[in-house]
Amino acid sequence: MNNNQLQQLRQTLEEELATLQQFINDELPVDETELSAVDNHPADAATDLTTVVTELTLNELKEEEIERIKTALTAMDEGTYGKCAVCGENIPFGRLEAIPTALTCIDHAEIENVE
Repeated sequence: MNNNQLQQLRQTLEEELATLQQFINDELPVDETELSAVDNHPADAATDLTTVVTELTLNELKEEEIERIKTALTAMDEGTYGKCAVCGENIPFGRLEAIPTALTCIDHAEIENVE
């Protein structure tokens, strides 16, 4: 991977990080409206509960992606980005272009997803 490719991936990661952080900062608190059975149809209560759970799950996924991006940027700073964390082989640029947060080669991708 050459320096231009590395800079391209860094820019992609930094833009995605800024987007996710802005989304989390701008997002209103999870709407916990009328989760009581009083004066509320059971279907409305179920819809409200589903919405709350969905919003919480999406926020958690965004926070996990932020951590993966920060880890990848740290690896760039340390000079270890683009090397498989398991076997030490170079990760193909095509894989990094598709998944800039990848820290393993395709052969060890399952190990990365388990951690």
